[in-house]
Amino acid sequence: MTMNHSISDLQTRQVTQFVLVHFTGESTLTYDQIKQSHNQQGQSEIGFHFIITQQGTALMGRHVSKTGFHHPEWNAVSIGICVIGEREAMSDEQSIALTLLLENLKSDYPSLETVKYLYKNN
Repeated sequence: MTMNHSISDLQTRQVTQFVLVHFTGESTLTYDQIKQSHNQQGQSEIGFHFIITQQGTALMGRHVSKTGFHHPEWNAVSIGICVIGEREAMSDEQSIALTLLLENLKSDYPSLETVKYLYKNN
């Protein structure tokens, strides 16, 4: 999970155009491992705004108002969600958690243009 890009840590995001849903491609990856990876890249906290575990629990990452650290092209204008595992192998619990989270975000951020899905290339 290497992201070689920099952004000032914990700036407030000015515009919210997208939600980016990332899939790790690895079902054994944990919140703590993702956080450790981001810390090693110079971030004071995890770069995703939300992490959805294999069990369908939505965990808070970086505060949703802050600029993320999850995609160099869209950090400044997006909210980042990380789903542990592969999209094709999502559990029912993960699917429900993602759907509910997206509905809440669309309600909270009416300026959202779209949801983009990003897949880890294995």
